[in-house]
This record gives sequence, structure tokens and C-alpha cells, in this order.
Amino acid sequence: MASHKGETIRNVVLVGHSGSGKTMLAEAMLLKGGEITRLGKVSDGTTTSDFDNDEKESKKSYYSSLVHAPWKGRDLNIIDTPGAADCIGQVYGALSVAELALITVNAAAGIEVGTRKAWDLVKQQGCACMFVVTRMDADNAHYDEVVSALQDTFGSACTPCMVPIGSGSTFAGVVNLLGANAGPEAMQEQIEEQRGVLMESVISGDDAMLERYLEGETIAPAELERVLAPVLAERAVIPIVCCAAEQDRGVAELLDMIAAYAPSPAYAHKQVLDAQGGKVEHLLNLDGPLEAQVFKIMSDEFVGKVSFIRVFSGTLKSGDSVVLANSGRTVKIPKVFRPQGKDQKDVNEVEAGAIIAIAKVDELHVGDTLVAAKDQRPFAVPPYPVPMVARAIEPKTRGDEAKISEGLRRLAEADPTFQVEINPQTKELVILGIGEQHIGLMLNRLQRRGIQITTKLPKIAYRETISGKADIRYRHKKQTGGAGQFAECAIRIEPNERGAGYTFVDKIFGGVISQQFRQSVDKGVQDKMVEGIVAGYPVVDVKVELYDGKEHPVDSKDIAFQIAGREAMKEAVTKASPVLLEPIVKMEVSVPAKYMGDVTGDISSRRGRVSGLESLGESQVVRAEVPLAEIQQYSAFLQSVTGGEGSYTIEFLRYETLPQHLMQAVVAGAKHDDV
Repeated sequence: MASHKGETIRNVVLVGHSGSGKTMLAEAMLLKGGEITRLGKVSDGTTTSDFDNDEKESKKSYYSSLVHAPWKGRDLNIIDTPGAADCIGQVYGALSVAELALITVNAAAGIEVGTRKAWDLVKQQGCACMFVVTRMDADNAHYDEVVSALQDTFGSACTPCMVPIGSGSTFAGVVNLLGANAGPEAMQEQIEEQRGVLMESVISGDDAMLERYLEGETIAPAELERVLAPVLAERAVIPIVCCAAEQDRGVAELLDMIAAYAPSPAYAHKQVLDAQGGKVEHLLNLDGPLEAQVFKIMSDEFVGKVSFIRVFSGTLKSGDSVVLANSGRTVKIPKVFRPQGKDQKDVNEVEAGAIIAIAKVDELHVGDTLVAAKDQRPFAVPPYPVPMVARAIEPKTRGDEAKISEGLRRLAEADPTFQVEINPQTKELVILGIGEQHIGLMLNRLQRRGIQITTKLPKIAYRETISGKADIRYRHKKQTGGAGQFAECAIRIEPNERGAGYTFVDKIFGGVISQQFRQSVDKGVQDKMVEGIVAGYPVVDVKVELYDGKEHPVDSKDIAFQIAGREAMKEAVTKASPVLLEPIVKMEVSVPAKYMGDVTGDISSRRGRVSGLESLGESQVVRAEVPLAEIQQYSAFLQSVTGGEGSYTIEFLRYETLPQHLMQAVVAGAKHDDV
């Protein structure tokens, strides 16, 4: 295995809170590796990884970006990811193709919301990780305090592997405790003490090596590499390192550690889907047949659709025909290239461990598995978060429907956390995203393509029903000089059981209405129910009994009885104490315990009922039943109250009667819309 070329590759993803220095760290790595000649700046919009127009304008990352740099015989693939909570989908994809995550922590700010979220995702994906304390040159940088907080929060496995030389304006560099750098004389006692703690943590699983070390023997770097890589992969030791990327201090030492100790592609692990769709652990073999996965899609205005792919085993080259294990289809791979931010370099062939991109293969989607033969199973796809924020959209200009449809299709194809649907009841075109910022980004991308739209809160899919009974006789008579129309029907209506739907009962005796015309009455009633009567929403859970009527030997016909059925139903519902039913959703809100009171109190104010509480690690989970109409803008509330530390999910539960005073407002609004 060690002879495989892919063993020289190291796949690293940068994750952490927004503003913790990920992009500048990636930039500094590129400069150190000789891939760029000057350090770009986020504030100037000149970094390699933040090349999107939205990112340049806002001075922050919104999308994951792939760059690469060589270092001491290693080929480093570095994925810079956004820290904004609304862009979390980008992090899921990146973590699924990397063996090492660098969780950045601002030396001045310490542990933040994004730090905890990054840690949770890293554990979920099973990556090795290091904490990188960034911005050590900040005036209020406190390395020791950050280290203590990391150990208290994430466990004793968090172990310093570097000692900073000064901090703030006096930060002069670092001492790598696993390297040969002795450091300043005045710090020797501190350095040796921390080196001892680190060494014992690293080699504690190897009794013979630990004994040699305790007897004073120096452990060679090659031996440390053999021991530390698997320990790191298992997260038995989580190194804490530090740097000041913009000052180029500590960056080389960090690269040294990645090159020497980061797990290689041989440590990658994947699950495959069995024939029943279940997940099964899968043993990867770098020298086996092709197994690769699409983890990101980008729509480029010049290149078109670009698919980013990680090769887990085998080789992939330009011109290959490969099988999409998810569908069984065969596609031909065009030119393979290696991205450096927005730039690209053609490569003819890549081996296991490589992360590359290909353009203009429309059949590819995020999560697709590329294999050599049809009998190979597809990889499981990471469980992306479900979008909760919905907006209804309409074109500003008539005739733009096709452009909107195509634009939304491309956006949804590139982002698994962005969804598009047509509500079957309200007929509205609805987009769903992780949060308000996410929705805004998607709309900006549409506008950059010349697509102008308006947005609003989606209509609530209310339903109409009745709470009383009514008895109506209706006659339809029309004489126009030629053939006339005549139909008379008598119906009784009453509520049906909730969820039972519509029941039609034929109680005609003696043939006062022919069989075919009874069916016409039934059809007219159902047509009116679909159309709605009180506020334009479908009528449900009603029992209709047709018990009498009349017909004319010449003027009675199908359309006449349909009209009679419609009008009779309209009058009957109006007199049978109509009510509106509103959708109730099952809601789960996860927040730190300190926000519990705010969340439960707010749920009550939204006509919700708390149904359960549960502790889940450091978080509290609140389960509740809440009217959908009350939480259409819940994302903004939760973000404001918890500072981004809260999350929630909703799932349709049932329909319940809307209170009368709220029903009046809905009905009035529906009449206003009809004007």
C-alpha cells in the first residue's frame, strides 16, 4: 500500500466559525507552497479561494473552494469552506472527501458557535482533526485561555503541539513540539514540560516506545509518523496548533505537521448502499477498481456545469467511460482538470486520493458515485440538513417563467440544501433554504443571470370544512330560445370524520333523477369542493346526501346537473357553519440549555404546545406542535435569540380547526386577493 502514488496526497478541509481566518490560512498555505507569489486579502477581494462575486462584495466566504499546494513531498488538497450557518451544506460535502479537518479558532474570540458546529460535523463524518488557533498577532490574543477552553469543551484528547513565542504584537513564531526547533532559552522549561505531555499522549499506545522515551531516548521523526498518523485518524489525540497567517508565522510549522502526520487517502472510509437501500461499511482499496464520488456542483457562466469529484480507489482519466452506480447509466468523462480556486490545470490521469473537477457532464449530481462496473454499489450520501425557510416567488416580467425554472433547477442541482417545489394546493412556486441569508444568495445568483423575481411568504395551505348541517334544494333553469337547461337537486350535508375526506351518498328513490344525472350532481359537488367556497381553499371531510330532485325530458343534461350540484354545495356549506382547518407541524428545536425559557415561552405565544423536552449532550431539544402559519419566519427569531446556536426541524402532523377570529382575517384576505 505504501508504494501507491496516492499515498503522497493529503486532503484537508478548513472549517470553523465565520471570520476565524480560514480563507487567509488557505492563502498563506498557497504562498508558502509557491503556488502564488503574493498574499491576497479578504478585505481586498483578492484571495484565491473567495472568487465568487458575492464573496468579493461581502468580504466573506459563501461557497467551498478547492486549492492545492505541494509541501515536502506531499501534495496537499485544501478545501476552504464558509463559516456562515446558512452555508452549512458546503461544509457537509467538503468533509465527506477529506481525511483531516482543520478547525480554526480565533485567538481573540475563542470558542464560538461555528466552532461547536464544526466539531459536531467533523465527528459525524469521522474525520481526523486539528484545532488551529489563528490570529495570534491580534492585540487581545490569549492562546493559553483558548487551549484550556478547547480541552474543557472538547475533551482531554485536545493536546497542544505548538508553543507560541509571544502573542499579539510580540508574536514571533512557534515551537513545534514534535520538531527539532528548540525555541528561546527562556522558554525551555515550558517547552520540555509540554513536549513531555504531548509525547506521552502520542505514544501511550505503544508500550515499548513509551518505555524508551521515559528512559530518555529520542524518538525519531519516522517512528513518530508511524504512531501519530493512526492516533490522529482515530481522534485519540487532537493536536492544537497556532499561527498568524497574514504575518507568515506558524504556517510552515503547520504544513510540516500536515505533511508528516495527516492521515493519507489509505485511511478513507465509506459506506455503500445495499440492495435494500441500507448503509453498509465498505472496505476501500487504493489499488482496486474505480470508486469516486461527486461532492460539489458549480454552475460557471463561462464553463457551464462543473462537477467536483474525489477519487477513492482506482484511476480516472480524460476520455474514460464510467458507470453511475446510482442509476446504472454510463457516461463519458471529458477533460479532467485540477482547480486552483477559479483557475484550472488540465491533467490527463489521476489516482486514488485525488480531488479533481470535470465540466459539462449534465448527468452528474451531488452524491453520485462513479464506478468501473455496474455490479459496484453506490456510496451513501451525507445527510444534508433539511431547508426550513420558504419563500414564494413570481417573475417580475411575464414570459420569464421558463428562465426562472431553468435558473432554479441549476441552483437546486448545485446545492442539496436548496429546494424548489410547486405547492399542489396553493399552486405557488416555492423555494426553500437553510436561512434568510441562504435564500438571499440564491436570489442574487438568479439576478446575476438577468432573472428578476419578487418574493413573499408562501400561502398557508388551509382547508375548508363544516361544523354543522344543512339541507338545500337548488333548481337550475336556463332558456335561451333553443335547447334549454334544467336540473333540480336536493342535498343534505354534514361533517365527516376528520381525515375521512368526501363521502357521496345516493338516496334517490323512484327514479326522480336518472342514474347518469346523479353522477353529474356528484361531479359538480366535487368540482366546487376543489375550488373552495369560503376562502378559496379545498373543502374536505364532508358527507353529502343526494335525496331528491327533478329532471326534464328534453332540457335536462349532464352540464345542467353539474351546475345544480355546484350551486347547491355552495349554498349548503355557507349555511353549515363553515370553518377553516390549518396545518399543524411537529417541531423540534435544539438549543443550549440557557435559551430554554425563551424558546418554550415563544412557542406558547405562537399558539404552540410543548410536547416534550430532552437533553442531548450540551443541548436541550424542545418538541412541540405548532401551527405552520405561526413559524414562517421562525428562523430569524431563533437566530436572534440564540446567536446562531439554535436549529430546528418541522414535519407536517395534521390539520386542526383555525380559531374563528383568525379565520375571519384569512377570509377577508382571500376576498381582497380576488378583487
